[in-house]
Amino acid sequence: MKTQHDIDIELERLAGQLAELRRTLPQDEVLEAFGEAARPLTERVPPELDAYVQDRVNMLLTDAGLIQDDPASG
Repeated sequence: MKTQHDIDIELERLAGQLAELRRTLPQDEVLEAFGEAARPLTERVPPELDAYVQDRVNMLLTDAGLIQDDPASG
């Protein structure tokens, strides 16, 4: 099982990877590439931390301008 600390470290790594993807890929390929990079985390997250991970991943994508913020979920 992953702890929240482990997850936070992985999320920071993904944030850096997202920045690199944005620099090196065409805009229309970034979201798919990031989804592949995030899959190992999102598929193995403990159930009690699933909402936390989804919120953080959505925040990364929103901050990068890849998805729109959903005020209803926030």
